[in-house]
Amino acid sequence: MVFFSLFFIELLTLFLLSRTLTKTLSHFIYRISNNKTFTIGAIAFLFFPGTVLHELAHALFAGLLGVHVGTMEFVPKIDGDKVKLGSVQIAQTDPIRRFLIGAAPFFFGTIILLGILFYATQHQFFDNTFLTIGIGCIVFEIGNTMFSSRKDMEGALELFGTLIVILIILYLMGIRLPTFNPDALLSQPLVLAVFKRGCEFLLIPLVIDAVIILLFRPKKHI
Repeated sequence: MVFFSLFFIELLTLFLLSRTLTKTLSHFIYRISNNKTFTIGAIAFLFFPGTVLHELAHALFAGLLGVHVGTMEFVPKIDGDKVKLGSVQIAQTDPIRRFLIGAAPFFFGTIILLGILFYATQHQFFDNTFLTIGIGCIVFEIGNTMFSSRKDMEGALELFGTLIVILIILYLMGIRLPTFNPDALLSQPLVLAVFKRGCEFLLIPLVIDAVIILLFRPKKHI
């Protein structure tokens, strides 16, 4: 249970750091180049692999759920005071499928991260310096682009509100959901090993993000 909790605490921390990381790098590159177009291009280039995976996750999940997928773009665009690194057009659908499609990059990103890390561990890839650096880059890339944006999560509030109302109605009707003991699952050796290893490797993007933010954050003038 400890590694399970720590794993998601690290994910939450990475989510917060990834938002600050993008802003920090943007400000730093703009201070050096004094060119907005170059800054946007540099950020887009840095996170391009993760952006592609992010948008493909949306599209793939939409297809699996029977929701029409339109145009997919990976060219950065300015949206108000923010920059959209990529986008995919998804047809209107119900709140449940909308939520699942919006959260798809997080689900896919987590699965892919753990899959790569365990495969690398089993085949002793970390004994090779170049492979280790490559895996670190992959973890950094996916870890900083796997989180859904506010627009991605449109409909989540309606979905959770509906679920709460349904649960209240079921409770008033005397219907109780079957109890589930998470310790029974989380105490399994394989599950425990998965989350333990995940906690170890999530430290890679966490440390890299923290170091970049500390080194390149804008200086405050007194």
